[in-house]
Amino acid sequence: MSGSGAKKDLGRWGEDRAAVFLAEQGFTIVCRNYRNGRYGEIDIIAEKEGLLVFAEVKTRNCDFYGGSLYSISERKKATIRRCARRFLMENRRYNTTAVTCRFDLLYHEKGEIFWVEDIIR
Repeated sequence: MSGSGAKKDLGRWGEDRAAVFLAEQGFTIVCRNYRNGRYGEIDIIAEKEGLLVFAEVKTRNCDFYGGSLYSISERKKATIRRCARRFLMENRRYNTTAVTCRFDLLYHEKGEIFWVEDIIR
């Protein structure tokens, strides 16, 4: 298997684990791999009691570049915001003052999953 194929498999595995983790926390998975054309993607969108979470998932084998916690650049944050706006425009039931939106990071490290809430303000 090529390196990029292995990387995609690892990413898919991480997203699967993150979706299960969020479901175990009482969230309903609204969407996975939401795409805004060629401009970006949100890994998981989940909802619980009026809270809509746009989650970025990172799964890495090493922390050469500072680990998953430091992997969300300003450019990636802008992409996530743009995708979230598009999702809300397309899904009006979530585009209301009754719904609070939050941007979270779920990442895997040494066999554990970590959840960082509110990564974008």
